[in-house]
Amino acid sequence: METVARIDTLGCVDLPDGLGWAMAQPQPDTGALFPEERAAMARAVPTRVAEFTGGRVAARAALARIGLPPVAIPVGDDRAPAWPEGVVGSISHGGGVCVAVVGRAAAWRGLGVDLEPDAPLPPDLVAEIAVEAELAALAPMGQGHAATRVFSAKEAAYKAQYPETRAVFGFDAMRADLPTGVMRMVQDTGPGLGAVLPIRQQVLGGLILSLCLVPQPAK
Repeated sequence: METVARIDTLGCVDLPDGLGWAMAQPQPDTGALFPEERAAMARAVPTRVAEFTGGRVAARAALARIGLPPVAIPVGDDRAPAWPEGVVGSISHGGGVCVAVVGRAAAWRGLGVDLEPDAPLPPDLVAEIAVEAELAALAPMGQGHAATRVFSAKEAAYKAQYPETRAVFGFDAMRADLPTGVMRMVQDTGPGLGAVLPIRQQVLGGLILSLCLVPQPAK
């Protein structure tokens, strides 16, 4: 029941027009997968299979909401979802929920979503994720919880930029200012030094939901 309640809560998130948004539970039965998706999970552990399947179910429901038919979403050579031509999207899972957001590439440059349980990171990991200024911006929240918020935001921002740049970088390449909804590149990689990515973050049903929704530049 907790998972169902969380899905219902996330379903109330208000997103901009033109985006498809859907949730599903992890599903151990791979019958909902296309053959090429099932093949990618041939050697995966059961937990991973269930999360992957739930994510693809959510993704196809999200595609339907922008008027697109159900299609396979294979795993690319880089292990990222291979979306249909003309579509950008992102998938995440956490706390027993799988979520997907999709949009048409003509309108959206990049999309990133991340779900994390709203729990503190272990103290020994905090410094790997966030600098003191990022944590201080969330005071008086404890550093462990603040680091989880920053981690989730950086995951969403990374996912949003990756399909366009194919750049791989660490947490130190970005600086989050969550009170103002901004993620800024502080290294010359990915979108480039000084590039700013928008971040939306909410805590719903015990989960941190982070979204990075990057529209195409206005013509």
